[in-house]
Order: sequence, then C-alpha cells, then structure tokens
Amino acid sequence: MCPSLSRMGAAWRPASARRRSRAATGRLEAALRGFERSIVALRTAALDHVDSQDLASLTLRALLDRRSGRERTA
Repeated sequence: MCPSLSRMGAAWRPASARRRSRAATGRLEAALRGFERSIVALRTAALDHVDSQDLASLTLRALLDRRSGRERTA
C-alpha cells in the first residue's frame, strides 16, 4: 500500500511531500485572499457607479423639471 494512502495519513508521507503540500496550501490561501480583496474592490466600484448614476439621474430630472416649468409659463 502506498504510504500516502494509508490510514495514518500525513504522518507517513515523506517530508518533501509535506513541504510541497504546505507550500500549495500557502499559495491557495494567498490566492483566496487576493480573490476576496478583488471582490471587495468590485463591490466598491459597483456601489460608486450606482451612486454616480443616482446623482446623474437626479440632475437630469431637475433639469427636465426646470425646462418643463419654463415651457408651461411661456
């Protein structure tokens, strides 16, 4: 039976395999942290975009209200 498949698990794996496994785990955790940071940045950008669209919408509505008010009085 292969040592890595035994019931003892990691205890029977050679040191080099454990080192590679820890390195792979470290890389995976780093990638996960990077992914989480990019998700936060994406959410922030989306909220900023929505906020800017709200401001543009309010400005446009105010402009249209003023124009329609002028047309009614003219």
